[in-house]
Amino acid sequence: MRKLRLNVTPLLIAGARFPLIDELRGFALLLVICYHGGGVLGRPNTLHGEIGVDLFLMVSGLTLALSSVNLTIGQFFRRRLLRIYPAYWLAMALFLWMHHKYLGVSYSGANIALHILGLHAFAPQEYFAAINDSFWFISLIIPAYIVFVAVRKHLDNFSLLTATGAVLTTIACIAYQETSHNAGLIHLAVRIPSFFIGMIAGRLLGTGTMEIRFNFPMGLGLLCFFYLMFNRGVIFAYALPAVGLIITWIAVHHLLIKVALGRWLLTAMASLGVIAYEVYLFHQPLIRDYNLFVYHVWIGNLAPTTAQVFRGMLLALILAAVISLIVHWATNRLFSRDSR
Repeated sequence: MRKLRLNVTPLLIAGARFPLIDELRGFALLLVICYHGGGVLGRPNTLHGEIGVDLFLMVSGLTLALSSVNLTIGQFFRRRLLRIYPAYWLAMALFLWMHHKYLGVSYSGANIALHILGLHAFAPQEYFAAINDSFWFISLIIPAYIVFVAVRKHLDNFSLLTATGAVLTTIACIAYQETSHNAGLIHLAVRIPSFFIGMIAGRLLGTGTMEIRFNFPMGLGLLCFFYLMFNRGVIFAYALPAVGLIITWIAVHHLLIKVALGRWLLTAMASLGVIAYEVYLFHQPLIRDYNLFVYHVWIGNLAPTTAQVFRGMLLALILAAVISLIVHWATNRLFSRDSR
């Protein structure tokens, strides 16, 4: 037997919107905020909230597999790029202005140009987190969209998806290691499999069918992961725990939905998930750089306590949420016809 056909009961309807998906985005955002907030407060990274990025990637792969397989290439990129770039460019323009005005920091034309295109994470390491630590995500999600277009007609082929994800991960890991680009390796390269896991999950949940072929691509993909782990020392610490978090959240969802307070919490989480991308773009410089700037420069407190920094973070998160609501509303109003 050289292939195995999986047939399971589909659980999701392609093209429909699911509150659970928005809840997962909101949950992922909270994990990322905890990670960034812990860094500001100097707390040990016990929770490892950076795993929230993997949740984002898995949800992205899942929703694309459910909703974007039959779009034309033009429709797909128009919708995805209008969803990603306008909010990103607004956030970038805001922080370029604020960094120059309040922090006295300017950036080279090459740095800004790479950021505008979203290619800065593939440039030398000094560009990776130059304007906003969170912006590297753009350099990952845009190529992920390109890969999706290339493989979307073959989502039934588990072996091909495994091989493609493994080869791309191997190329990225080796490239970052050979250039001593540790930020790219740790933050970007090792997260590529999460997007493919999301696509596989979306295919199974949406259609219920997938074929595993025991062929050369399948073997190559598995050997690539073996090579990276045992010859390159690359540890894939996020993908499987992220799957576990998603499964756990689904179980929690079914418990919370049974009680009134639980339903309210789920609604709040789903509402946060709707603006999760925008909050992700805006929150980090506000809770860190400008939180401390206000204390140091405007208030004159050069050594704020942990409690004071925490209060400043809460105010900064409220400000980030307000900005995100406005940006989400404006971009959705301007581009909703094309970006839905």
